[in-house]
Amino acid sequence: MTDGSTYRELVSIRHPARKLTMGIFIALMLALFVARAPTSYTGGIPLIGEYVPLKLNAVYIIIFGPLVALAVSIYLWAIIAGRRSFRRSDVSFFGVAFVLLIVALGALCLQYFIVLAPVGHCDRLPNYDFLWTNQYGDMRIVHCMSGTADINEETPFYLRWQIVQSWVMALIPIVVAGFLFVAWRHVRRNIS
Repeated sequence: MTDGSTYRELVSIRHPARKLTMGIFIALMLALFVARAPTSYTGGIPLIGEYVPLKLNAVYIIIFGPLVALAVSIYLWAIIAGRRSFRRSDVSFFGVAFVLLIVALGALCLQYFIVLAPVGHCDRLPNYDFLWTNQYGDMRIVHCMSGTADINEETPFYLRWQIVQSWVMALIPIVVAGFLFVAWRHVRRNIS
């Protein structure tokens, strides 16, 4: 086998698990871009934009993006666990791709603490104290970057137990890392 064919084999995304892995990574990078540049996304989704009842914005993406990534990562783990034979290049591909995916997911989850806050609390960022304290009452989540007044008019509220919501955001990257490590170990053990 020549070096060129090994390289082509490594970057090939013909297998559905490779396509899904790259899709998750690209979606997380886009979500991270929207989280850091909140006015760049207006909330319209092509083809289904008029049927979605929520006006999606950076706040929704920061809150629900990690949950969707968790669900898709579990599905990816199931796809990989169901396959019994892998190429040698799959070990390298999935190893690198999973590390990049976990880093991107961790960065997106970190945005929950860095750029989101209850109304009137943007001056005390980051909000890591939500991991240990709970503020009661209906509190709207706002995006604390400049120029987000329009976005903040249509944002969701914190759960009554903000501690739970905060710990979920902190633990999602760890749980995803566990699933993806088990998937990568399965790939490594089943090289044909």
